[in-house]
Amino acid sequence: MKLADLAGDIPPSKSADENFEAKMQLKTWPALRMMVVDFPKSFIDEVNTFIDDVVIPDNKDYGHSLIGQIRQDKNSKQLGFPLEGQEFAVEFKKVLNNCATAYIQKSLKRESVAEAFEAWTVHSYAGDYNPRHSHGCNTMAGLSSLMWLKVPDSIKNLKPDSDASLHHASGVIDGWTQFSWGLHSSQDIFRLKEQTQEAMQPIEGRFLIWPNWLDHEVFPFFSEGERRTFVANFNIFDSMEEKQKYSNVLKEHLEQRNSLSPKDRKMEEKVIS
Repeated sequence: MKLADLAGDIPPSKSADENFEAKMQLKTWPALRMMVVDFPKSFIDEVNTFIDDVVIPDNKDYGHSLIGQIRQDKNSKQLGFPLEGQEFAVEFKKVLNNCATAYIQKSLKRESVAEAFEAWTVHSYAGDYNPRHSHGCNTMAGLSSLMWLKVPDSIKNLKPDSDASLHHASGVIDGWTQFSWGLHSSQDIFRLKEQTQEAMQPIEGRFLIWPNWLDHEVFPFFSEGERRTFVANFNIFDSMEEKQKYSNVLKEHLEQRNSLSPKDRKMEEKVIS
């Protein structure tokens, strides 16, 4: 088969050369996976009640650890949210950990567990905003999350369609959360570059989980009402089986351990402990 046979409009016919074969495949390198959970209103009402009855009265300012510019209203606050010491907090943490661990194990196929180690609430009002940033953790890999608990009517009732844009000072993404995982602009999509940013409209009850390296920011809004968000960070703890994927030393150790008899394995565990 010759080049002319491939380039023509007429399907190539069989020729004496049957050894020519061109194989085609598409490779993708996904840059980001995010878990989205939509909780029912009854659950969100419980969370808001706990915040109203416990978190706000405790008034533990968390602003010293955050870069959020939450200061335009007397009720603008960033408050520490307990993950222990209260029955509701303990049960709520279990829900968070279950979601984050499911994200790690099912989406990322990682033999690990996630555990929330810090949490806070953000009470934003007109003019408040959060600059672009990412979160930290205490382990090599970590997760961050947010849950929208209250959304002002001006944001909630906006129904942007596919033709919506920022032109003419539309305010279409006021109060939205923007995620960025690259340096491309929206125009770069037309130059065959993949999307590297996404602005998401707050929806009450929606819970997002993502790798903690992901940059994000919150745009200000300029209407009445509270924009309330719950935020939590997670440490990730890998199993020995997961760790050995990245370490030849651990891999050899596990192989040697698996070759031991049950009696010798118990003896080794006793020595290690």
